[in-house]
Amino acid sequence: MNGEFYITPEEYEKAQKNGINAFNLERRIRLLGWRKEKAINTPVRKRCDRSKWVKIAKENGIKYNTFMSRVNVYGWDEERAASEPLQNRQAAAHKAHEKIRVLPREYVELAKQNGISYYTFRRRIKKGWDAEKAATHPVMSSIEAGRMGARKVRELYGDWNRVSFK
Repeated sequence: MNGEFYITPEEYEKAQKNGINAFNLERRIRLLGWRKEKAINTPVRKRCDRSKWVKIAKENGIKYNTFMSRVNVYGWDEERAASEPLQNRQAAAHKAHEKIRVLPREYVELAKQNGISYYTFRRRIKKGWDAEKAATHPVMSSIEAGRMGARKVRELYGDWNRVSFK
């Protein structure tokens, strides 16, 4: 730490020749902890004048921080960042939902039209049914399902009562 933060008059002159004023040099070395060579030789960044676009953004209801995030973080050009309207939360949620949708919307709607609940449709897909059949095949009543189950048991085991009540 011997002399790390002390800036000699020669270093001030060298920095001034490189376009770096005393305030920036001191800030770089003492506050930001830059090495002296880097602080003296690295040119100051040019600032873009975006006041025109900031004004347009403000007229379009876009706040300064939103505009700057769009430009600096998301890499948008100034025109798009200043003119594209803000998205409300509901629209953003809908867009995100559609992006991760697993079941195709048209088949969900078809199932709804055919009186098939979303849960039933989803379970059919999970069991390996194709989407078209899952959305159009009618739902069985509990009586129909019971009769079909009983028929399958009789096919597999014969008379169930004979087997279970011995």
